[in-house]
Amino acid sequence: MCRLGCNGRQVHCDGCPQRTSRFDGGRNVVKRRCPSVLIRWLAGVLACGMVAVLAAQPSGASAAQREHLRVRVYVLDFDPLMDDGVPLSVERGWNDPVGLDDEYRSDVDAASAGVVDQRIVRTSVVRAYPTKPGGFTFANAQYLGCLVDSSPSYCAALIDYSRVLNTPYDARFGTACEALRQKRVDEVWLWGGPWFGYLEHLMVAANTSCPQVSRPFVVMGFNYERTVAEMLHDLGHRSETMIQAGIGFGLWDRFDGRRGRYAQDFACPAQPDVAHPEVDPTNAHAGNVHFPPNAYCHYQYDRDYPVLSDADDWANFPNLTGRQTVVNANIWGGTQRGFLIWWMGRFPRKPGISQGVQNDWWRYVFPSGRSHPPP
Repeated sequence: MCRLGCNGRQVHCDGCPQRTSRFDGGRNVVKRRCPSVLIRWLAGVLACGMVAVLAAQPSGASAAQREHLRVRVYVLDFDPLMDDGVPLSVERGWNDPVGLDDEYRSDVDAASAGVVDQRIVRTSVVRAYPTKPGGFTFANAQYLGCLVDSSPSYCAALIDYSRVLNTPYDARFGTACEALRQKRVDEVWLWGGPWFGYLEHLMVAANTSCPQVSRPFVVMGFNYERTVAEMLHDLGHRSETMIQAGIGFGLWDRFDGRRGRYAQDFACPAQPDVAHPEVDPTNAHAGNVHFPPNAYCHYQYDRDYPVLSDADDWANFPNLTGRQTVVNANIWGGTQRGFLIWWMGRFPRKPGISQGVQNDWWRYVFPSGRSHPPP
């Protein structure tokens, strides 16, 4: 018989083996559970007035075990002057990148439990639009037109990354490529408005856009019309891409459990349906950027539906135990920002390598980060 109390922490079963699994290089693990009892217990969680409260960080990652990756950043803030001499971001009432940078670095520090230390080496404010292919740059009237009607091809065109990275916008600092080549910085952040032409993130291969930079590096694209939540969203997709490339889909899918849902359309009906099926409340994982563990549609960060998730168990990687906890939107505060901090906080972050896989997945997200002793 399974004894399931209203403690919101762990499920113990007598006569029904507990879920256990160890990292096996991505091979399948057979897991048994008591589904009917678990479903009844989950339904009773809210009835007994209990809200599962989980620590902001899983208990398995102690300060003594954590790594410390220092990432030096060059920020290029494109904020052109409008015809009245006022910067675009000010005239439109958009956000201040300096404040957003501080919030973002603080959130990443919190999510990684201090593993990732992003330090801005220099911020250069550019009073012009970034260059797009063919040497095109917006005139103010063209840009403002894109905010109303984005059908002209120049609206959606991406920037010319090579040209932007090799242009000396700051005479004292030099180009972004020079700073990368001289190892003064490890990555580049671009700021701008909608339709400026940035990708959320771009991994630049060695000796390509910066011909004399012999290592790959990342360029982030941020939008000062938006908030720090969207900055974390960009980092989340970067994390998905780079961790998947490092560990493979087999292991990633054991962490995520929702990757197939990206194929769903972006509608969000009031109740699950055939196109947006309900989640299994007895066998959830950590989820991904668009789909929290309990979500049946994209961006459903505020859903109260409780599910059993093994997300916290990844603090024990590579020695996974199969431990589950109850999670819903109360755990991360029901917001996109809260969820993404919580979700990235589930990334394993112990030192070492197991079967060719980094135990600290932040090393995949920040491959240029330099190891330093924890502060």
